[in-house]
Amino acid sequence: MGIDRLNRWLTLAANIGVLIGLIFLVVEVRHAISLSESQAFRNRGTEIQEAYLALALSVDLAPIMAKTKDEGVSSLNSAEFIRLAAWFNAMLLRMQNQFNDYQLGYLDEASYLSMLRAAAENLPIIQQLEINLTANFDPVTADMINSTEV
Repeated sequence: MGIDRLNRWLTLAANIGVLIGLIFLVVEVRHAISLSESQAFRNRGTEIQEAYLALALSVDLAPIMAKTKDEGVSSLNSAEFIRLAAWFNAMLLRMQNQFNDYQLGYLDEASYLSMLRAAAENLPIIQQLEINLTANFDPVTADMINSTEV
């Protein structure tokens, strides 16, 4: 009887140990998810900040954007057209990363909708630059941008 009772106590202790281990695992997974979400928000902010900084510091890009706003894409010469198209392609790639973060649950809906509105506001210019949204986005996102009202 003594060995049987000892085995029961050892089994109970082992089961309690497994339960405690699972609790610690859940806590660690939640912490890792929280860190991932925080990093995604930080990356998004950094990407947007770097983009605006590049625009502000660019000797050529800001005047090209102003010219486009005032006179339209058709007023741009070839070099200006290429620079503006490259800028918008980079913007679309940043937005695709944000959409991926949103799909993974690392980006809140308000930030996602803000990204969609920004893309939709620039849609006329994107189309005039002959940028194909489906080349930068998955079809669902391209449809969302096309259907977003500004």
